[in-house]
Amino acid sequence: MTSSRSWLPGLVVLWLPLMLLVCGLAVLWLGVSVAADVNRSAGLVPGRVVATGSRMTLTADVKYTGPDGVTRTETFEHHKGRRVHQGGWVHIRVWPDERRAELDEGDKHTGVIVMGSVLTLLSAGAIVVLLLWHHGVRMEKSRARFHLWWCWLVSYWR
Repeated sequence: MTSSRSWLPGLVVLWLPLMLLVCGLAVLWLGVSVAADVNRSAGLVPGRVVATGSRMTLTADVKYTGPDGVTRTETFEHHKGRRVHQGGWVHIRVWPDERRAELDEGDKHTGVIVMGSVLTLLSAGAIVVLLLWHHGVRMEKSRARFHLWWCWLVSYWR
């Protein structure tokens, strides 16, 4: 019987990049779906805050004219410490097909897309390096070529 000290590090080294790849792809898919939802909207519409709730509820009644020309007054929840004052102007993002509207919170999908892309690229690179290492490819020649390329690049800029 083998001890856990012999197989556990190898298992972690093999499965960790795969799990990071799956997580990176999931985060990337989440960012792309949020971006698709934002781009599916009819755009930003200005609205005037007619009433605000107490500090505990964080709600605001906003009067806005939608893309169809109808003026509506709806109650929106606002989060993340955003200050909404009575009589102030806010941006409303409207989806007329779904009869839905929400306060615009800016670009909330770009950070998610960047993080998913970075996780995916790093884990895919780690998987490639592990597969090459597993099949006996040593990195001495690649490292030497990279050093020559880097020296040429630095001397070119001088």
